[in-house]
Amino acid sequence: MVLNKHNTLADYADFLRGNAGELDVLYSDALISVTSFFRNPEAFDVLKRKVFPKLLQQRGDDALRVWVLGCSTGQEAYSIAMAFMESAENAPRMRKLQVFATDLNDALLDKARHGLYAKSLAQDITPERLRRFFVEEEGGYRVAKSLREMVVFARQNLISDPPFSRMNLISCRNLLIYLEPSLQKKVIPVFHYALKPQGFLFLGASESIGGFTELFEPLDRKHKIYCKKAAPTPAFQLPVNRHRFSWPSKT
Repeated sequence: MVLNKHNTLADYADFLRGNAGELDVLYSDALISVTSFFRNPEAFDVLKRKVFPKLLQQRGDDALRVWVLGCSTGQEAYSIAMAFMESAENAPRMRKLQVFATDLNDALLDKARHGLYAKSLAQDITPERLRRFFVEEEGGYRVAKSLREMVVFARQNLISDPPFSRMNLISCRNLLIYLEPSLQKKVIPVFHYALKPQGFLFLGASESIGGFTELFEPLDRKHKIYCKKAAPTPAFQLPVNRHRFSWPSKT
């Protein structure tokens, strides 16, 4: 608001109404980009034990597709790829993995693509994973090229852009909590649409599917992992809602 020389919230709201780019910047700034590798480790253990084995057993040889929303600087997306590689070691057959990681913040996406992290990441990564999935460089550790090639980082707005589709797993952790309840209700059907049959939805510890029990059933209630039900996807509007905030009314 200050950078654009608006003195009141009402003036700034008028400016936002006609400036979609500034609206995206404001929305991005409002989100807290707190992330780490293997955040909530027990939840990743469930992915390895219950989700990835089921996906690897499904018919087909095409790559498994994962959508990570609000990926920030990439730790969540890379953690899922690492967990998949570890789970696939014991599988009867191997399948390729393609992770689509999206965010609104271009600067964060650039950092994620480079995959270079401070040496303090060793606090979140086991020595075995550090040896297998990272290369030590001056000033930090870089994600190994083989792992980086599994992940595509892209700018995407869940609220205003068309969703991805044909996904086997969607990870949307700690993003829904920043949306108003009415908007959350519009987003859950989008996830159902984006998932393949028998796909999985991975939410944050403080999030849930709400009343959409006809669309998803819990695979692990404690860690907020759900399985898509074979039900018709309710109609939803694309874009879901261009305006994410409540505007001051004009007087």
